[in-house]
Amino acid sequence: MRADDQRVGLAAEAFSFGYPIVCAIRQMIRTAHEGSGPIRPAGFNAFAHQTDPPGPDSSFLNVNPDILFSSAQVDLSAGPVLLHVPPTGGRYHRLAFYDPWLNTFAYLGSRATGDEGGEVLLLPPGGVLGDSDTAGAGAGAGAGAGVSVVIEAPARVLSIVAHFAYRGPDDLPTVRALQDQLTLRPVDPNARQPEGPPDRSKQVCDDLRFWEEFRTWMRAFPPSRLEQDYARRFETLGLLSDPSPYIDPDPPLAWSLRSGLRTGRDELERLADAGRRAHRGWVSTLHEADFNLDRAGPGVLDDRAWEMPDRAQARIARAMAARRPLGLVHAYEATAAHCAVDVDGHRLTGAHNYRLRLLPPPVGAFWTLAMYDEPDGYLVDNPLHRYSINSQDDLVRDPDGSVPVLIQSDVPSPPSSAPAANWLPAAREDFRLILRIYRPGDEVLTGAYSPPPIHRVD
Repeated sequence: MRADDQRVGLAAEAFSFGYPIVCAIRQMIRTAHEGSGPIRPAGFNAFAHQTDPPGPDSSFLNVNPDILFSSAQVDLSAGPVLLHVPPTGGRYHRLAFYDPWLNTFAYLGSRATGDEGGEVLLLPPGGVLGDSDTAGAGAGAGAGAGVSVVIEAPARVLSIVAHFAYRGPDDLPTVRALQDQLTLRPVDPNARQPEGPPDRSKQVCDDLRFWEEFRTWMRAFPPSRLEQDYARRFETLGLLSDPSPYIDPDPPLAWSLRSGLRTGRDELERLADAGRRAHRGWVSTLHEADFNLDRAGPGVLDDRAWEMPDRAQARIARAMAARRPLGLVHAYEATAAHCAVDVDGHRLTGAHNYRLRLLPPPVGAFWTLAMYDEPDGYLVDNPLHRYSINSQDDLVRDPDGSVPVLIQSDVPSPPSSAPAANWLPAAREDFRLILRIYRPGDEVLTGAYSPPPIHRVD
């Protein structure tokens, strides 16, 4: 085998390793400066909010109709930042913190810290207070009274995604008021403006841009120590070099990098298709976020049950997570199951009527069953503006506690096999269901609980 061919295989492996940080930082920069869909750009160290009710016209695919979210891109290069979290009065909420490698390294909210809210001190790596007059004075110095949680970030930049439970249009003012109370402010009022991640990728040609971003951002935001040891195997690709070898690249190296990127990308798609294993038609997300093996802050369980058994598996899972919008969390916080086929393996379609006898999953918060069209993933318009069935709804239950859900595109006419309150309007063509479970109970987390199959009834 030629050396160039060997280098293609190495570049394909490097692509999978670098894909998460490149996706995460690209999204961070784009969200901060351009916004995301209807979410306005807020720069760094400020929250932007989803304020419009989720519905069929939402810009986001697979949008959750029972949640409104907020996000912030945080830069601690000028020193620590104070995060204010409002009290929520028992409403389910969570704040998940992501490092540049997509590890969820901390949680706040209903499960992790309760509903009282408070002041949270975000420290840069090493736990120092920066170059202001508070530097080296200890975690709480200069932060003001009332700091309830201290979070040391693994990198100077991070992303925060906040979720608040949402109960429909009448609930919108309350959720918006909670969102408005989410704030970020520097401990040092004279701190310089945050600068964001370095971005010099325009110096290289477009088809080597990924590699320049990977090189630059890995240098700025190194992975954990053990992952740094792994990264050294890519030294011959120029990923550990400085200055950049990609501005005027050696032609054989450029060929290997271009070929390796295509090979690595194709392999990720193949693994994504092969990894979807269904149980009774449902595909679970129970362990998709277990790739964080090194960075555990407040709210992250230090439990091997929520860590992947080896690093090679974890790297692949992290790359898979990078294919989706930011927001994946450990299953002990929230999990989901997807279904697009009936009990006989036939695709769900609005041409037929279906019944799901849902034995509600054990939860510490709530569960929700939402309807999406296929293959796009939009909520389905219907005369009731009902996009999901929620455990907090006024549902009719059978004597055994199960919820008989009628799934069809037309309004059910009596006599119906399920009460109208339990009707989940379906798309006219193909559709998919997502069962989301917030603060799932032990039966869910151990795999003892799984959703029942969906039966065609016409």
